[in-house]
Amino acid sequence: MEQNLIHEKAWQYKLYKAGTDYVLSVPCGSSAIYEVNVPISPDIAKAGLADPPLLEGLATAIKDDPESFISQSIKLN
Repeated sequence: MEQNLIHEKAWQYKLYKAGTDYVLSVPCGSSAIYEVNVPISPDIAKAGLADPPLLEGLATAIKDDPESFISQSIKLN
């Protein structure tokens, strides 16, 4: 399924929509950069679009402890 970038903050996160699903993609790491792609609910995505600091807070939580989110991470095409 094709995903569309609907919002981003450079070097912080990208928010994608694929069908009815939303994915928050966060770059993580220091010497090697990798992305953690966490599905989020439509309610959180819509609230974050209306109030971007909400998405920034979620992205910061993922960056601060990416290992806690790896099990939820999905592969984007």
